[in-house]
Amino acid sequence: MESKHDDRRVQPEIVENYRDFEPPANFRMLLEDLLDGVPAKYLVGLKTIVLANQSALTRNQLRQKIWSRNRKIRLAEARGCYYRATRSSPATVWLYVDNILRSEKPWFRRLPILRYYEPGTVLYHEIGHHIHAVHRPVFEGKEEVAEDWSKKLFGRFCRMRYWYLRPFAYPLWLFFEVASRIERKVRQHN
Repeated sequence: MESKHDDRRVQPEIVENYRDFEPPANFRMLLEDLLDGVPAKYLVGLKTIVLANQSALTRNQLRQKIWSRNRKIRLAEARGCYYRATRSSPATVWLYVDNILRSEKPWFRRLPILRYYEPGTVLYHEIGHHIHAVHRPVFEGKEEVAEDWSKKLFGRFCRMRYWYLRPFAYPLWLFFEVASRIERKVRQHN
């Protein structure tokens, strides 16, 4: 007899689909830790998280374009994407590990909290699309809503896992905010 309040979490299945690529040894474990930080109610309906790289994409996927921040980009350049559930397939998140690793600073992997930053923001952004589509529809731009969820979920993860860093959180957040603004300005000028 099962209790009404069963503590088992139903997490999406993580499927690795790489070709000629070896991700960092702890990458999957990082994702599992990040998924533990998401309230279970928001993962309902999300069946699979596929970890892939550019070489594993089919010819059609290499040519496919997706929306990102009011413009279309090639799927091969994306760090992740979300596919809504259809009648024939469940909701799925794809993470392109090689693109995620390429976008992060190499020294991030050496610091405990920073090693979660790039994978976490991408994963939580795509989960934000799922939350927006299935659980909490909001009538704003899809990317803005997903970005808001990414920030909320990553903040929750940091508060749960690194609760003892709370006195340093604001200066750290301020550092990342300034760094990301500088990086955006540099990209705009190039």
